[in-house]
Amino acid sequence: MNVMLIDDHTLFRESLRRLLEGEPDWTVTGTYGNAEDAAYAIAEGLACDLALIDFDLDGSNEASTNGLTAAARLRSMRPAMPILLVTAGMDATEMLYAVHEAKVGIFLKNEPSEELFLAMRRTARGEQWVSSGVALSLLKGTQPPEKTTEPLFSSRERMVLDYVLEGLTNKEIGSQLQLSESLIKAILQKLFEKTGVRSRSQLVRIALELQAKPDN
Repeated sequence: MNVMLIDDHTLFRESLRRLLEGEPDWTVTGTYGNAEDAAYAIAEGLACDLALIDFDLDGSNEASTNGLTAAARLRSMRPAMPILLVTAGMDATEMLYAVHEAKVGIFLKNEPSEELFLAMRRTARGEQWVSSGVALSLLKGTQPPEKTTEPLFSSRERMVLDYVLEGLTNKEIGSQLQLSESLIKAILQKLFEKTGVRSRSQLVRIALELQAKPDN
């Protein structure tokens, strides 16, 4: 698959390019320091299955000051283009806008490279990737300050989370809880929806963060 990189920090951009060139699944078709150059390449017909964009772009004009505006510009040219924002951190408002309005994925720079490759593959397939740290921040930000509503997780979901954290398979979890494997899969899918994650490894990170904490 073909990927284009947009990052105004040359060292990071080139390091990421070399990392991707070592992977057989990806071909870097272009690296750009700003949205203007990337948009020109798209207009010229650049082959691209995924755009990997740094959120903290420092462009030469207002239209390229961050990855969200860069993403909007590319989407205006190719509406179906899969886009993954790479960031060291975003505030809650930016996260919510990116996920719900811009419909782009978010990957945190402190995640391992293996997670990046998974995020890229999922994004290129049309899924919306959200790093577990971002999902947890969104969860915390959307919960009420006081316990005025029902707990986020049911007791059964809490138990499944605990067993996921222990590394048990769906079949093993079902055996422990005396539930069918299909029901365990359904509970896990509900947990994915509630936490906003897309993979079991992300769910493990959420479980680690929430372990020993009361429902909120």
